[in-house]
Amino acid sequence: MVRIIASDDGFSLLELLVAIAILSLAVIPMIATQTTAIHSTTLLSEKAIVQIVAENVLTELTVSEIAPYPGILSGEQVQAGIDFSWTANIRLMLPNDIMSISLIVSRDGGKETLYKITGFRKVV
Repeated sequence: MVRIIASDDGFSLLELLVAIAILSLAVIPMIATQTTAIHSTTLLSEKAIVQIVAENVLTELTVSEIAPYPGILSGEQVQAGIDFSWTANIRLMLPNDIMSISLIVSRDGGKETLYKITGFRKVV
C-alpha cells in the first residue's frame, strides 16, 4: 500500500500571518469606536451633573424665604465628587416686582462656561 502525504494538512505560517493582519485591520476601528463612545459618555455624564448643580442653585435662590439682593452672587458646589463654581446675576425687573436670576456654572475657576440657566421669582 502506498501512502500519499498531503501538504494541505494545516495552515502555513504565511497564511496565519495574513489572517492576523486582516483581523488586526478590523479590530483597530472597533477599538477607536469604543474610545469615542467612552469619551462621549463621560461628557454626557458631566453635562447631566452640571445641569443638576445649576437647577439646585437656581431652586435655592427662587424658593428661599428671603429674596436675594440684586447684584452678583457666586459660590461653589460639589456634586459627584467634582467641584463646580457658579455665578448668579440677579436683576430686579420693575414695575412687575419680579427678579431675573441668570445662573452660569463652570469648572476650574470659571474658565469655561458649562451651563447657563435663567429663572424668575417674585420679590417678597
